[in-house]
Amino acid sequence: MENRNMKIILGGCAALAVILLIGLLIALGAVKKTNNKLNEEQLRYEKLMAEKTQADADIAKLKSDLEALNTKLNENGKLLEETNNKLAAAERRARALAGESAALKACRTETEDLKKAKADLESEAASLRSEYDKLMAKSNELQKNNELLEQEKKQLAAKLDELMLFDTDNIMVTAVRGKKTDKPVICAVRTKRINMSFDVPKTLTDDISFRIKTPSGQTVTAESGEIKWNVSFNTANLTASLSPFTGEFEESRQVNLTYTPKEKLTTGVYSIELICRNKTIGNCRIRLR
Repeated sequence: MENRNMKIILGGCAALAVILLIGLLIALGAVKKTNNKLNEEQLRYEKLMAEKTQADADIAKLKSDLEALNTKLNENGKLLEETNNKLAAAERRARALAGESAALKACRTETEDLKKAKADLESEAASLRSEYDKLMAKSNELQKNNELLEQEKKQLAAKLDELMLFDTDNIMVTAVRGKKTDKPVICAVRTKRINMSFDVPKTLTDDISFRIKTPSGQTVTAESGEIKWNVSFNTANLTASLSPFTGEFEESRQVNLTYTPKEKLTTGVYSIELICRNKTIGNCRIRLR
């Protein structure tokens, strides 16, 4: 009889170990998936930062070109004004020297040359204005693209912070019996409670809640009174933040959940859903025989 009881106990322990191993593998898979997503968002954020840096450099170059064009336009305006003054002086001299054909011819020649120089300067000024307008349009377009990149960068930063915020770790689920001492079991008929513990950042503990789905499809919430939990501080758990904006360390909290059903549990899989701020931040399952 003792050998038979020993075999039953050993078999129960082996099954419990398998269940715990399965739960650990599921938790590790979820953590790995979250880390991969964080890495992808971080790479995208770095790419956007590089594009923004290049856009800033282009804008700085355009501003420098615009300043050079303004300087050249000012110089061109001065030359045009000087030419107009010389042309006016030449016309006055031409009228004064109307009786002297040689002097008049020279003045007319100078006048024509000055008119031609004026036309060339006006043409160059129009070309410079056209180039200035094009550069201004390009500058506005780059500025607009830079603002779009800045908005996308802020959105990605917010998304990265959110992914870092909704994080769980060290999940452990056990089915137990006993009034004073919890004794692990694997059979539904012997299970009195389902215990679950896990670590979360301290900022989540005030808004956390749970839902449990039974094998029959029934959903149990905290309002039923069957689910209770408490939060404890573990000084050994400090979570390093990967956010490029805070650079701080966050203290984690351990959440201990107890599901005490009003009726006897049935054979099958019980799914536990972790909810925070109307978002699911983790799932865990336990199978009872």
